[in-house]
Amino acid sequence: MIGRVFDDRYEVGRKLGSGGMADVYLANDRLLGRQVALKVLSGRYANDEQFVERFRREASSAASLNHPNIVQIYDRGEAEGTYYIAMEYLDGRSLKEIIVRYAPLAPDLVLSISTQIVEALRFAHRRDVIHRDIKPQNIIVDNDGRVKVTDFGIARAGSASTMTEAGSILGTAHYLSPEQAKGQPVEAASDLYSLGVVMYEMVTGKLPFNGDNPVSIAMQ
Repeated sequence: MIGRVFDDRYEVGRKLGSGGMADVYLANDRLLGRQVALKVLSGRYANDEQFVERFRREASSAASLNHPNIVQIYDRGEAEGTYYIAMEYLDGRSLKEIIVRYAPLAPDLVLSISTQIVEALRFAHRRDVIHRDIKPQNIIVDNDGRVKVTDFGIARAGSASTMTEAGSILGTAHYLSPEQAKGQPVEAASDLYSLGVVMYEMVTGKLPFNGDNPVSIAMQ
């Protein structure tokens, strides 16, 4: 991917990271002349209908959210046998990086970051969109201290039918709500539970729960 022009539009630069089902690259949008974060579905999932549908749902969910504290989706489409999302690129660091380096964080910083996350979630929840994967890795703090929630990788409209089989666990175990770990219906409160874990980690530099496997962690 690096050094290529993807979908006749995006000049792909360095790799920014990898998630559970996609790789993210810094790219230049030749049509609009701006930098974007280009999220491309991993090849091993491109032929998996369940993952493809989840990826499409991500794009639809996130593209409907236009808020200062949510990473904006610019474009989405299909090319070269896979699917992609072009989104706002932020020059900053993940909250996880900040926690690892500086925790415990100062109370006023914890309050500022938490308030901005709440504003993002409030906006999404009012539109029946549940993030389902709130964790420090999905929270970006730019160089001006502005916070944006990113990677609605497993978000879905709260009113839509479930996209996963009963009992499946998506997201990261340490931040999952108990109902999510059980495969039960997920509502706005699940995101707030996850935010509570994130706040605990910011204040203490530690996670509140540990265990031998994802289910045992999430069920504490």
